[in-house]
Amino acid sequence: RVGIDHGFVGEVGYRHLLVSNHPQVFVGGDIAFPWASPDIFDYRIRATVGVSFGKQRFKFAGWLSPTLRGNENAAATMTALGVDLRLLGGYYAQRWFAAAEVGLDWVATTHITLSDAYRASVYAGAKDGFYGMTGGSVYAGLQGGLSFSSVDVVLRAGHPRTTAFAGQSLPFYLLAGVNVTLPQWHSGRPSNNTAMRR
Repeated sequence: RVGIDHGFVGEVGYRHLLVSNHPQVFVGGDIAFPWASPDIFDYRIRATVGVSFGKQRFKFAGWLSPTLRGNENAAATMTALGVDLRLLGGYYAQRWFAAAEVGLDWVATTHITLSDAYRASVYAGAKDGFYGMTGGSVYAGLQGGLSFSSVDVVLRAGHPRTTAFAGQSLPFYLLAGVNVTLPQWHSGRPSNNTAMRR
């Protein structure tokens, strides 16, 4: 995926279907970096476990993603630990799908190492260490796409606010991506498992 999500970001991830019956259970992970100004010290890493269920074309899913973030600037080096909770529901036809989503991206704690420049110009007695509740977002949006055999083209857009429901500097997120179902090998022969492609 590439697009705007609190900045210009690029993201790559993987999902693995553990249980293909209903409800379906999947695990995975992803990593994201800014692409407008690449910086390996500005990152987001997520692990994910989720469940998907539904009847006929109407499907629902929920997942929990422990999240690690890092950022470095002139004031400090910050490493944050939190969790993303998301609920998704929509209509999944043979060749297209459309769904709505709501979620909470919550930061539980952040370890902050302040720079010498910060202490010299702002507050000399500032302490390094863990600080609680240094940020978070609630969001709601839509996503949809087209399916071509083992490939999905997906567009996701929505509106984030702070956990206090205040506006943010970027009042929207907009991401475009491609999902590819990898072949599964059974008895020495490849087969596509398309039970959970989204």
